[in-house]
Amino acid sequence: MYPGDAESEWPSDLLTDRRVEHRWDEPKAAGRWFMVNLRTLQPSRGGDGRFPQRVDAMWDTYILFDRTARWNEVPTGLLSWGYTINRTRDQLQRDLEFAAKR
Repeated sequence: MYPGDAESEWPSDLLTDRRVEHRWDEPKAAGRWFMVNLRTLQPSRGGDGRFPQRVDAMWDTYILFDRTARWNEVPTGLLSWGYTINRTRDQLQRDLEFAAKR
């Protein structure tokens, strides 16, 4: 999302869990969709009240879904989200621990 970002610079060995699938969204379609639709997904644990920036796409935001999530036209099972990731990392840690116990 910054000038100079490139797929070739992404460390592909950073996330190695078999459930992880690496994708590069050059046209920012996912970030644009979530920027427009995040408010309507109604997270079960809530957001932190600070909505992500409105530029060309949502970035520097975590979006955590629970195990029941289904990705059809509109995804279900949103657990929580936070912006910026660094600012909301403690909430992310708590929500990951919560999700692991479910």
